[in-house]
Amino acid sequence: MDELLRSLSHLTPPAPGLRVAVICLHTSPTATLGHSANGGLNVYVREVCACLARLGIATDVFTRQTAEAGLQVEALGPLSRVIYLPAGRPGLDKYRLLDEVPAFAGLVEEHMARGRQTYHMLYSHYWLSGLVACSLRGRLRLPWAHTAHTLALVKNRSLAPGDVPEPEVRSDLEGEISRCADLLVVSTEAEGDALRSAYHVRPDRVAVIAPGVDSAAFPPRDRQAARELLGHPAERLFVFVGRLERLKGVDVVLRALAQIRGRHPEARLLVLGEDSGSGGGGERRRLERLAAELGIEGRVDFVGSVAQERLAAYYAAADACLMPSYTESFGLVGLEAQACGTPVIASNVAGLASIVREGANGFLVDGPDPDAYAARMELLLDRPELTEAMGTRARRQAARFTWSRTAGQLAARFQDLVSAQVGVQPSWAHE
Repeated sequence: MDELLRSLSHLTPPAPGLRVAVICLHTSPTATLGHSANGGLNVYVREVCACLARLGIATDVFTRQTAEAGLQVEALGPLSRVIYLPAGRPGLDKYRLLDEVPAFAGLVEEHMARGRQTYHMLYSHYWLSGLVACSLRGRLRLPWAHTAHTLALVKNRSLAPGDVPEPEVRSDLEGEISRCADLLVVSTEAEGDALRSAYHVRPDRVAVIAPGVDSAAFPPRDRQAARELLGHPAERLFVFVGRLERLKGVDVVLRALAQIRGRHPEARLLVLGEDSGSGGGGERRRLERLAAELGIEGRVDFVGSVAQERLAAYYAAADACLMPSYTESFGLVGLEAQACGTPVIASNVAGLASIVREGANGFLVDGPDPDAYAARMELLLDRPELTEAMGTRARRQAARFTWSRTAGQLAARFQDLVSAQVGVQPSWAHE
């Protein structure tokens, strides 16, 4: 380990100011999106770190190695980097990572002790990382903020048919994290209410801070031109973007597509994403078999994982982005689609209802009802002008959500935590 730590010695120390140790054990913000456990959390961490850097706040993201290699450092941008530390064998299931938490926490602490940086606080993401931060906080006496991203108790209340519930140990541990962290960052009021009611968290320890969207990465463009770019000039497209797992409800929109194919043979569904690996995997194969049973295998493309820089074309080409999830803490995909000028047809769950305005920039559907999704899809197919009008309103809605605003609100709360810890404001607070 000594040799691995010495590999950092060539790095230039950052400018004086706040340095945050970001704990993201199970996935890296630089990981390819759309498969395994990679998704909105990765985007959130990457974008927040970039925007915090513009405020003069440095971030080191501690995550696990995903290949047989020594300690590695990857730059995210100015004042931000990812530090990879070993935590079990490559490909280890995230639930098995629970056994690796103590050793990973020890390696993070050792890196901090042997390095040249002073860390002012911890910021953890997801329950596994929360356990790491909980251990470090007690030993390092640093203030600690945590974002859960998803909660087991919320997911288990709305399981998809055949889905595997989250283990009770996760719910118990999320309760411990919620009671011990100095600050809990949530995306919506509904998520904050769930924490307060389930774990008796004081309201002053919960900060509702909505995520954002990068409007430069997801600009509007001509819908027909986007269809031609993707090779579907004569078709009307719907798109799903996300990890393939039962809670995402892709089977619901496959059944909806089967219902409208008679009247609208030009309709096609593009499914972007790969298996999440949860519940044993195999969701893509299950969905492909279902498409064949429904007779729509020729109208569905399982595109697989798509690099984020290519996602905008898929969003822009679609008449609607479909989000039939059984539960969502927020729904970054919906916000990205809206930024591209695409309406969203989504399940009426708290995280999605916070960004979709019924009848204005999309539709909200109660329950996993294929008939209801089919009716909304047909409405947009029958009235292309409605798609455009909703798309215009969607762009305006998305413009309200920026990562710079997210980071600014986080920075203000971080300032409060650090100031309370040391009794003085850090230098960056006065810039």
